[in-house]
Amino acid sequence: MKLILPIAGVGLRLRPFTSTKPKGFLQIAGSRGIDHILRKIGASLPEKTPIALITGYKKQQIQQYIEENYSNQFNPSFIEQIPVGYKGDIPYFSGLGHAILLSREWYDVTDDVPGKLSPNDALIFLSDMIPVNNYDFILKDLEKDDNDGIIGSMIVPDEKTRFYGIIENDKNGYIYSLVEKPEQTNSNQAIAGVYAFKAKAMKRLFEILNDQYENHIKIIDTLEKKEFQFTPALQQLVEEGFKLKSAIFKEGILDFGRPEALLNSNRVLLDAMSTDYQKNDFEIIDSVIINPSAIDTGTKIIKSIIGPYTSVGKNCVIENCNLNNVVIGDDCVLKKIITSQSIIGDFVQIESIIKNNMTIGDNTMLYNAKSDL
Repeated sequence: MKLILPIAGVGLRLRPFTSTKPKGFLQIAGSRGIDHILRKIGASLPEKTPIALITGYKKQQIQQYIEENYSNQFNPSFIEQIPVGYKGDIPYFSGLGHAILLSREWYDVTDDVPGKLSPNDALIFLSDMIPVNNYDFILKDLEKDDNDGIIGSMIVPDEKTRFYGIIENDKNGYIYSLVEKPEQTNSNQAIAGVYAFKAKAMKRLFEILNDQYENHIKIIDTLEKKEFQFTPALQQLVEEGFKLKSAIFKEGILDFGRPEALLNSNRVLLDAMSTDYQKNDFEIIDSVIINPSAIDTGTKIIKSIIGPYTSVGKNCVIENCNLNNVVIGDDCVLKKIITSQSIIGDFVQIESIIKNNMTIGDNTMLYNAKSDL
């Protein structure tokens, strides 16, 4: 199997955290978001499975991190998606459909590894969607003879269907309609950012994307929304007779693309982990850890109450604090802090603050702020 991971986007909804890092690098439940995703995928596939990362924003950070941490598990390649323009100093890109199309040459020339799946099957997944469990059921469904591909899906409230790509199935379970952000629909089954295809379907999908992209470029100046979407190519694949089925992430798939969603995802992932999930190489002095919580390596906890639902990154110092339902990045120093429902970035120093619902970006120093408690 070959893996394709589009990770070029800026993650504007996650500012200020994405001002200094890619959105997949946010801390959540004791690890970066990208770590949760790659560990879950790696558990289902053989070592050295080829993966193409479609990079753009913060591409050097991504490449360095993947090479240092995942070169043993995967065989990574990096393909750059060039920005099509800038708003101020913020780049914007040509969309998911174009990102996947950029992997076509890599897909054609890269050797697959032996495994239980057929050579040149493909799995496409996004960098801000974390399954609560894993991807095994998607891959098992793909092995069956009754389909050409599997689209991961999730059930969303009726009032939110207009924010997602929506799937409609026939009575036999085959997809007959995929519509991006419909104003009206009879389905509440949303595309969950995971797509698996057998080799024949994947090769045809690349051809469809190429044709649709050429047409898109011809009329782009007349379009209000200039991103090249992926869903119309899936719809054409279905209309040509390819048999696609949907597979629902029954335990949930977590979208942490917004700050409020990040806290909720942190809670769900911690609940799904072992109640004593904590890494070994950290120090606790005169402190209480209330599970579920997660503490990464190199961190020191002194005279503090941590948790529940608190995630602390690497190499932090937490002293005289009470932290409940908080996500903290790497290399932070927090002293005399009482807070709940807060997100704190990397390299942050805070002292003598009592305040809930804080959102603090990377490289911030705060002292003696007025309390709202």
